[in-house]
Amino acid sequence: MLALLFGLILCIFSAPSIADDSNSSNVPKPDLICHTSNPDECYPRVFQPTEEFQIVHDDQELPKGLHVRLNIWTGLKEAKINVPDEIDPSLEGMPVDQAVVIVDHEEQPGAPKIPKGAPEYEPVGKVKGPQHESAALVEGLNMLKSGISKSGQAFDDALETLEDLSHDMYYGLNIAEDTEAMEALLCLMSGQSAPSTNGAVPHDQQAASILAGVFQNNPAALEQVTGFWPQLLVESRCPNTGKSLRQSLYSSVEPSRNGDGANAQQAAARVKPKVSVINGLIKDGSIRTHFLREGGMESLLKVLIPEDKAWAGAQRKVGQLVLDNFLDENTGAVLGEWPYVPKLGDELCQTEESGTAEGCWDYHVERIMKSSKAGKEDWSWQLNDRLVAARQEQSNERKHEEL
Repeated sequence: MLALLFGLILCIFSAPSIADDSNSSNVPKPDLICHTSNPDECYPRVFQPTEEFQIVHDDQELPKGLHVRLNIWTGLKEAKINVPDEIDPSLEGMPVDQAVVIVDHEEQPGAPKIPKGAPEYEPVGKVKGPQHESAALVEGLNMLKSGISKSGQAFDDALETLEDLSHDMYYGLNIAEDTEAMEALLCLMSGQSAPSTNGAVPHDQQAASILAGVFQNNPAALEQVTGFWPQLLVESRCPNTGKSLRQSLYSSVEPSRNGDGANAQQAAARVKPKVSVINGLIKDGSIRTHFLREGGMESLLKVLIPEDKAWAGAQRKVGQLVLDNFLDENTGAVLGEWPYVPKLGDELCQTEESGTAEGCWDYHVERIMKSSKAGKEDWSWQLNDRLVAARQEQSNERKHEEL
């Protein structure tokens, strides 16, 4: 009897302890990861993919079956929804084989901490070449530089071959090292109209696609071009326009120079690879400074003006360019370089005379954001938020200077 009584007492006191252990083991993981007390810096525990590439944090859980890539410019992992047989908009008009690698999530060991003051990693190294040089590359470059028969089938075929080869790091670097060929490609891209045979991709679009391939994930090619860039802008005079590259390169993205009135879809397709070229070039600080000084942002803004849905892809590329290079430090942007022109009022930006002024970026981004049905993950929402934050930072700096 005494033993039974002792057992009952023991069960009464041990039950809460058992319940506590059971409850503690079933506590669900939080839906958000927060490393600071600022709620704006929290992010979902499980990565939430969209149709655009987003940065994947090291401690996020990555669902299977996504399109995952490593951004060579930032060193950050990015992912988005995998779309089978998806065609990259920057490659429109190019005959390419599109291969998508689906990477299953694996636990990654913690990244080593970089000591303070350590030298910056230099991504440019020696690019290993193939066993045999490409005769097609040499032939294509020679035809490009000769300036002969630029309206024939042979020239169209040569450009098509260069498009294919430009995505290879070695051949892309070969193209970048040829100053005369680069000048010819940039002039061809800057031409307001470029003849081609029936059914072929317009020459300006083909040239832009080649250049976009040269600069994509190829820092060595950009470094090569940077060396002769000032000379190229000043001394070159394009035979197809009669203008220097300084006068025509950055404005080549403007819809009015790509036949926007006749065929919006074709005009937008011509603009997209040109935006990619600009995006590749301004990864270099000196070229970026020149781009801003020469009114490049005003030319890009004009891509946001058309309201035809055919322009949505080109507008997204422009928005991503601005985020990656000027407003989002997580993607390598240098903050404080832009915007530097004061914001203009909405009424002024609604007029035809002032609607494309650089101070109207805020108005047009907000206009697109309000009409977007994609929600806060859309590029326009992200760009609008970053612009508002940048303007607020500028306001705070002015107040501090006045004190």
